[in-house]
Amino acid sequence: MGEIMRPMARRPFVLLALLCAAIGVASPSHAAAAGRADARAYTKATLAFDLARGNAVGRAERRGDARRRNATACLETLRAAPAERREELFALYVAWVSAGYFAEDEPIFERWVRALKRVSTADAALRRARTSLGRQLELARRSYGQGRRFCSPVEAWAQAGWSPEARPTPVRRLQELAAGASRSRLRSGLRDAAEVLRARGGTGGKLAAAALREGIDEPDERVISGDDAIVALLAREG
Repeated sequence: MGEIMRPMARRPFVLLALLCAAIGVASPSHAAAAGRADARAYTKATLAFDLARGNAVGRAERRGDARRRNATACLETLRAAPAERREELFALYVAWVSAGYFAEDEPIFERWVRALKRVSTADAALRRARTSLGRQLELARRSYGQGRRFCSPVEAWAQAGWSPEARPTPVRRLQELAAGASRSRLRSGLRDAAEVLRARGGTGGKLAAAALREGIDEPDERVISGDDAIVALLAREG
């Protein structure tokens, strides 16, 4: 009888497993496998993005350099700007040069975000990350799309006596964007996902985690190169 009863005792557990499968309840091992697959899909998309952006560095630098040269047309006006306007002019200049880099990088960023959206994942950290990246992309578009000329609004502001009321539209819009959005807050939404890629992203997970942590932006240090126009915004000569 004991030999007969042991299989019978196991039968409810077999039935429970079959029932879970029928109603779509994933076992822990299945959920873990799905989590690894999602992380590796994110890793694959992020490594492709990182490679594409790396290949575009030279072209992006040339676009940024063209904007730097353009800004030297109003170098004397920048040098003559009052101290209380230099911070605003510096922000305008950084956005102006960054827009050159972004013109090359934007389609690469966009392809990355689209690739991540195609990954159907239940992982909350990965879902938050792609939401944050989408918001970063929108913020970058708004920040780097503040006009097709740098010197024209600067010269107009100088002719108006540098008064607060005469602030050029691009300067005002940049201030509004700075007040309404926190890049650091958006970037914080990427940290947990980066750890997921590091832990479960397989080969390349660590590299993908580093790229994801950087997010979508044109870092100021990429723009600040010590060229004359920037120096003119930081300090008066003599």
